[in-house]
Amino acid sequence: MRSLRIKKRDTGFLMAAVAGISMGLTAPAPSAADDKPGDVKCWGINGCGSHAKCSVTAADLKAFQTLLGDKEWKSRFGKSEAHACGAHAKCGASSQIINWTPTTLAECKAQGGYIVEETGTPAKKVAKKA
Repeated sequence: MRSLRIKKRDTGFLMAAVAGISMGLTAPAPSAADDKPGDVKCWGINGCGSHAKCSVTAADLKAFQTLLGDKEWKSRFGKSEAHACGAHAKCGASSQIINWTPTTLAECKAQGGYIVEETGTPAKKVAKKA
């Protein structure tokens, strides 16, 4: 059996490739709402996970539960869970799961979406109709 020998030059290339991949995996995902000036995070108009964006926090979900009340929250978005990225978003509002997608404020309003804002000191998230 022949032994596999890696040359010093090849080792350097391999280490550079691994470092590059590692940096890409640890870099923060860009916020889709920051892609275009004027876009807002519009909640409740999303379809399945490929259209939903990252980061739905427990504070975001609580803001909607407060706005809608327990009964309406459970019937409209009761299957929602906090998650770190759109790949974990599952399907959208038609499946009782709330997520956000970037749109203009006018488009969000036209589709009946919601906006989440931080208000007060200490900061508290508040949901409202667009």
